[in-house]
Amino acid sequence: MPRLSRSPFLVCLLVSLVGLLPLSGAAASVAVESDEEEREAALADGLHAALVRLAGLDSDAVRGLADELLEAADEEGLPAALERQRAREDGGYRLEFDRESLRRSLRDGAVPVLVGSRPSLLVWAVEESAGRRDLLGTAGEDTGVLAGLEALAGERDIPLLFPLGDLEDRREARVSDIVGRVTEPLFEAARRYGPDGLILLHLRSAGGETRARSLLVHRDREYRAEATAEDAPDAARRATADALDRMGAQLARVPDEPDWVTVGFTGVSGFDDFRALRAELGAMEAIERVQLDTLSGAALTLRVLTGLDAEGLGDVLADAGYAEDERAEEGEDLPEAALWLDMR
Repeated sequence: MPRLSRSPFLVCLLVSLVGLLPLSGAAASVAVESDEEEREAALADGLHAALVRLAGLDSDAVRGLADELLEAADEEGLPAALERQRAREDGGYRLEFDRESLRRSLRDGAVPVLVGSRPSLLVWAVEESAGRRDLLGTAGEDTGVLAGLEALAGERDIPLLFPLGDLEDRREARVSDIVGRVTEPLFEAARRYGPDGLILLHLRSAGGETRARSLLVHRDREYRAEATAEDAPDAARRATADALDRMGAQLARVPDEPDWVTVGFTGVSGFDDFRALRAELGAMEAIERVQLDTLSGAALTLRVLTGLDAEGLGDVLADAGYAEDERAEEGEDLPEAALWLDMR
């Protein structure tokens, strides 16, 4: 193992090792809520919701797996992954499932999941009613549309960002561009929020119902969806969920049995960098566990338990913004690792 320097970062890091090793990839359980009043219906609803959260999308494969796990339940009708099921005082149930058990089920069932960092998407939403078009934002009054989308983001573990809708947004993000799906100026207007992509949502009320049109743009791909419902929040949720599932189907992969891969990172300039790295890796469904391997100056190596090979993991980390470090190929004295990435 390389000799460690005595930089303030390393001293701080070494002092903190007891609390950092091993680093779990995610919480041990998945907690979901169901509004179903009947216990059996709540169990089916909750199991499906937990699988959707881990997969990052809803699909025929996810729904089929949920049915299989329910069919394989014990004599009391409880699937093996269920840890707790508790009735809520306000009706419905809170359910907790073992994360690792559901992960194995997804992997064994060859169900595609979002294995890398889930993209952050800024929602430009326009609500049209009685001839008036309003840009929705967190700084103004919300008719329930943004709150419903925020709940959807939590259910998918996909970060949806919502603009302030302040004077700057209204000056830079033209309502006509959102309705007309003119994306280039809207990406410029979104720079203050730093998203990975955009969702353009147009809600139009007429005849006692609301029609929602959504356009999701990510990595130069477009995913379109429409939905009609009695109210704007429901229509917005349905159209956005459909667009997210279309994107998810494009990005999802089927991971293999997990194995350890050693990954090196250079440009680690301080403890905050290390903490950010740990948090980002831990949020990826492809990564089940992270262990600190070596420390050497501003470089470190991590042992990562993942269902991806080194090449696949490298692709996922590249998508997350980590560039390949060419110094490892140029013979620089660095610890052995399957791939080296630069945090800067």
